[in-house]
This record gives sequence, C-alpha cells and structure tokens, in this order.
Amino acid sequence: MLGDAVLDLALGAFLLERFPTAAEGELSRIKNQLRSARFCAVVARNEGLGDRMAALMVATVHARESQRLSLNRSVLADLTEAALGAIFLERGWDEANAAAVEAFAPLLDHALDPRVDPKTALQEHLQRQGRRVAYESVEETGPAHARHYRVVAIIDGGIRGEGEGASRRAAEQHAARRAMRALEGGDA
Repeated sequence: MLGDAVLDLALGAFLLERFPTAAEGELSRIKNQLRSARFCAVVARNEGLGDRMAALMVATVHARESQRLSLNRSVLADLTEAALGAIFLERGWDEANAAAVEAFAPLLDHALDPRVDPKTALQEHLQRQGRRVAYESVEETGPAHARHYRVVAIIDGGIRGEGEGASRRAAEQHAARRAMRALEGGDA
C-alpha cells in the first residue's frame, strides 16, 4: 500500500512537470497506464526483482513456487511497488521519487500510445461519436484457481468484438482490441 502511494505521487508529479498544460483527464489516463500491472511488471523485469526474489528462496522448500511466481505479472507488479515503499522507508521521499521516475520514465512513450490499452482507446473513440460500448461475459470455465473468461464487446446493440483471457479484464481488453479493428475496418 505504501509503495502504491509512493508510485502514484511520484508519477503524478513527474507527469505534471512533463506536461504542465495537459488536461487532468489525459494526465490521469497516462498515469494509470504507467502504473498499471503491465508497466510495473516491466519495471520489475528490468530491475531483476523477480530473479532476486527467486534467488533468495533457492535453498528453501519454496524454491520451485518462488521460481514460478517470479514470472507472474501480478507478483512482479507487487514487487515493484514494494521496492518503492522500501526505498521510501529506508532513504526517504527524494530517493523513492528519483527511483520511480528513473524506472518509469523510459516507458512514457508506450504509455502515451492509447493503443496500449484497447479498452480506453475504444471508449475514447466511441465517446467522440456519442456512442458507447458494453462488455458482456459469455462464458466462464475452469476451476476457481484457473478461470478462463470469454467476453463480447457490444456497440450499438451488436457484437463488434470477442475476447478470451485468464481474467475478465484481459478478456475485455482482447474484445476491445477486436472491436476497434472492426470499427477501423469500416465494419461498424
């Protein structure tokens, strides 16, 4: 929780400094993109946090599980936030802020691209036209610990995209990507 707050504050300050005239909504979109699990996991990989975690567990009964977890995006994202919280506690705000900016600034160009988040890109595209999208779960399969979701994106009463994933959010992102392709192809 502390690392989450440090990251939010550091990215907010960084983006305000970098884009002083940008609209608040646009800054929020960019910040949310940058601080997403996807980007936090990239930072963890870049910093070797998953490998460090697994290395600490090598001689324990948890070695195999820690190796598996060291590749998990959610775990990597949590490691990034935990590391920033630890830096804040040990070294203070200035060093935690500098570490966050140094780690996330190289990812800014990717976060600026709305195609990185298909749901946001689709929603913004449709809002400009006064249209809306709704996501409907079509199927959930698998055991509770390994669910698989199938979702459709509905625009103007019709299915414009279908997606699947290990989470509802991932399935919605895939459905949004396919719906956007359909719209860009003039299929709407």
